[in-house]
Amino acid sequence: MKKQLYSKTVKSARRNLRLIMTESAVTAGLLAMSVFTPFFNSIGLNNQQISEVQIYFTIVVMILNIPMGYIADRISRKWANIIGDFGHAVILLIYSQVASFAGAVICECLCGIAHALSDGVDQSLIKHFVGKISQETGESENKLLRTKTAKLEVYKQSCNLLLLILGGPIGAISLRLALALSSVNYFIGGIVSIFIEDDSEKLRPNHKNPFKDIYEITKTAIKNQPLRTRIFAYAVGREMTHGIIWIVTPLFLKAGIPMEVVSFAWAFNSLMCILGANLAVRYGKNLSDAKIMAIPVALMSISMFVMGLHLSLTTVWLYGAMGVIQGWTAATLTPMVQKYAKPSEQTSILSVTKTLSQLLYIPVVWIIGYVADIKLEYGLFATLIIFLPLGLIIIKKLKQDV
Repeated sequence: MKKQLYSKTVKSARRNLRLIMTESAVTAGLLAMSVFTPFFNSIGLNNQQISEVQIYFTIVVMILNIPMGYIADRISRKWANIIGDFGHAVILLIYSQVASFAGAVICECLCGIAHALSDGVDQSLIKHFVGKISQETGESENKLLRTKTAKLEVYKQSCNLLLLILGGPIGAISLRLALALSSVNYFIGGIVSIFIEDDSEKLRPNHKNPFKDIYEITKTAIKNQPLRTRIFAYAVGREMTHGIIWIVTPLFLKAGIPMEVVSFAWAFNSLMCILGANLAVRYGKNLSDAKIMAIPVALMSISMFVMGLHLSLTTVWLYGAMGVIQGWTAATLTPMVQKYAKPSEQTSILSVTKTLSQLLYIPVVWIIGYVADIKLEYGLFATLIIFLPLGLIIIKKLKQDV
């Protein structure tokens, strides 16, 4: 009877794990991503204004991330995901009709609200279901979580690759149509989320005022040395591929890639993300945290330096190294943080982590956008100058934690 009960528990956990991984994968990409910069240009935005639009989005997410994470932990991670996914879908439909800088800012702010609702929820639920499976099967929870997270990144980038391949030709027909169709996968994600059985541990408040709880969770995270170092590692590792994203299409075009082929260049980068995630599946679970961080820092430094010195059809493909970094860091850095977070505070801690990452992103994306308006290659050098020193400091701190 006990064996049968365990079997049902594991079966249910695996079913829910498949559902949340499916939701996370289908909502990871944006069909219009490769043509978003041309869309912004078509409504009159330059590189700096595009950066400013993204800063507004980031500020909204940064302000709401931790409160929304607390609400998800406290009330329902599942429903935070559902509302966030359907909200994103509706906002993208509205975004497709925008014709000005002000309209773009409003839509980005609305997207920020939807994003904050669901950000980190999927990974929290994944850790919960992985924990249930490992408890019954005797597998190492940490290794299983790293493996599942790495495999999820493969699925995410595979979905993203498909969307990028479709997005280029659709964007060539109509940039607005590409934006409108970007809502479809979010509708699918919301529907999938409805079928998830969320039996994860809820956060029990210590105070009547929820902001006191949020403050305590944040303070505890920052005071915890191993957790603090890994939160900073996440921020640096993820943002080294993020701030430069809005000048990628101009870089491809300047290197000599025709506009009609740009979406395939993005697809190549997505293939490199899949490669990075697959490498994490195979090697990431057995490496020390310091070595996990050293790999993206090295790849970023080499690719940014070479492309900055000489941008051409020959060297621009080194941007694929940033894809490897994106896949690798997405697969490896979140489990590093989760290992040191309480089960009931998973979404809240991940929200703290994402908020710090966004704090770093705001000045980075502004600097890159500003210098790229002077000369595109300066955006590459700015990425190198900012993230090489930060990466080396984090690697040193991770070694000291051993």
